[in-house]
Amino acid sequence: MFEPYFLLVVLHVVLFAYWLGADFGVFTCSRYIVRPDLPLAERERFLEALLAIDILPRTAIVLLPFVGLQLASMRGSIDVSSATLVVAWSVGFVWLAVVWMAYLKTREPTGPFWQRIDVSWRVVLIVILWVLGVSSLLRGAPFTAKWIAVKLLVYAALLMVGLYLRVSIRGWRLGFIRLRQGESGPDIDALFSDGRRRAKYAAFVFWALIVTMAWLGITQPY
Repeated sequence: MFEPYFLLVVLHVVLFAYWLGADFGVFTCSRYIVRPDLPLAERERFLEALLAIDILPRTAIVLLPFVGLQLASMRGSIDVSSATLVVAWSVGFVWLAVVWMAYLKTREPTGPFWQRIDVSWRVVLIVILWVLGVSSLLRGAPFTAKWIAVKLLVYAALLMVGLYLRVSIRGWRLGFIRLRQGESGPDIDALFSDGRRRAKYAAFVFWALIVTMAWLGITQPY
């Protein structure tokens, strides 16, 4: 019961749970952030809650591929050396540190710097995942199990949708700046409402992809 493989499977499941569950909390908070009838202080409190909740799925997003790689290695679905696993985990922890720095420095001048690093790494990872996934489907390498290859492609799609969600609500930053300056009006309200409208439908796709990943991991259909 307490063998490393079993414990990693449990961690994998827990990370999925936090990813999907906490994401709904983020979605709920966004509903109040965009409401123009609420005082600015109230909307900012919901923003703080959103950011605090969002760090959980962001942490899960970082750790899941590396836990998955370790599991794939242990079950023989990929042939990697111990040195490669050490390098992979090192990259994972560095990425996790960047994600947390972007969260902790959100309101500081260095915040955008850490966010750019995070986004840049996600773009690189998307390309790597697509190459690995397609190669594994066509050649049976480096991953021999096709369901893992498909899972890599779904994860890459999740990262892409996640980047789109960030772009969708990019106007919120400007909206809060203008609200703090005492401005108001339909144009400012639109910065919030338009962003959430675009993000809402992307969020549904995001959740569907998460469920698809879970289904692939449980059923291992091919």
